Amino acid sequence: MRVSRGLTQRDLAGEGLSSSYLSRLESGQRTPTPKVVEQLAARLGVPTESFAGLDNGTRVSGGEFMVGYARVMDLLLEGRPDAALEVLDALREHVRDPQDRWFCEYVAASCAGKLGRTQDVAGRLEAIEPMYRGLPAAAKVVSETLNAAALRNLGRFREAAELAQRALLEAEGLANADFAPGEAWPLRLRASVSLASSLAEARRIDEALRVCARGIELVNAGPQDVPDWRSRSTFAEAAVTMHWTYAGALTRAGFLDKAAEQIQAALAHPAETIGADLWCRVRLTTVYMVLNFDLPLPVSAESLLEEVTQLRRAANSQVDSQVALMRSAVAVRAGQPESALDHAESALAGPLDTADQMRALMTVVRLSAQLGREERRLSALDELLQHLDSADPDEVRPALLKEVASLSVQTLRDQRARA
Repeated sequence: MRVSRGLTQRDLAGEGLSSSYLSRLESGQRTPTPKVVEQLAARLGVPTESFAGLDNGTRVSGGEFMVGYARVMDLLLEGRPDAALEVLDALREHVRDPQDRWFCEYVAASCAGKLGRTQDVAGRLEAIEPMYRGLPAAAKVVSETLNAAALRNLGRFREAAELAQRALLEAEGLANADFAPGEAWPLRLRASVSLASSLAEARRIDEALRVCARGIELVNAGPQDVPDWRSRSTFAEAAVTMHWTYAGALTRAGFLDKAAEQIQAALAHPAETIGADLWCRVRLTTVYMVLNFDLPLPVSAESLLEEVTQLRRAANSQVDSQVALMRSAVAVRAGQPESALDHAESALAGPLDTADQMRALMTVVRLSAQLGREERRLSALDELLQHLDSADPDEVRPALLKEVASLSVQTLRDQRARA
């Protein structure tokens, strides 16, 4: 239309429309807002309907985005992060709004994290760094906190601690600026949890304990402008995660009584407030602490697992598989190898991330050997080696590799002894 009227981009430009912006519109790099469409139509002397389809159908409409967003939430509630990720990847390519695009990328990274694709998480979060300009300051804090967790899972503890420290400083800066205190409070707790976890993994336990202690002070003080914060999920989830992280650091330091106090504070929050997923994960982590560190608690590992089973969110979900894996560990400890093997096999039948799947297979190998089921022992070891061969090297920790090697060597020794 411009060329047919003998106009240059400079001719068409004017107040609110630069020639460089018009160039990006014409090359498809930008999509005009309704106001820009009205200005163009007026200057070219045509009705606004003339611009219908200017984006060639590539831009996701508000309604389409909301439908996609709702579908993603439904899939996540069903415990299907893999399906949610597929929806997001189809949606995000055509999203132009910066905040919507950031949301899609962030949730996609979170889904990848749930699936154990740690390298993918870091890559996705690095891709959204250019989007921070023009977004609320909180977006950067949230992204950096998740990215620190990804780096931690990759074993890059020093980098994770540095990134989490930066996120915490930025979150504290929000609290001291014109950001509402109640809005900055959960961000500070999330960043504190990430920093403490990274320090603990790096065996800098004293530093981790100091960060946790400050985080618990923040929890005890509560957000001053939100008196009913304990009944709000965002705030309660942040507090529970802080208690949970402090318990882990205290356990590593050998302060089991204090760790038990913190984990009981985390267990006290109802599922209705913190969500079924976090409620279950706190209990599974508690069972792990009881089994591995004899954490002194008034509740048994079996009762906690039963609670999770009763509240599981969806049939054949990842939570169910993790419960089965924990039940297997409980049965091993109780000297019930048959039951332990049944639970381990049940765990393998459901969705598990790479590390948990390998742990379940190692359990099957050990128990099959103990029960004299050599055929199953060898098939499980073969599956284990196949997983190891196809897994991202960055997602398999050295300790896990050592266990797999030990199992393989022991199996060879047993075969030679029988021969």
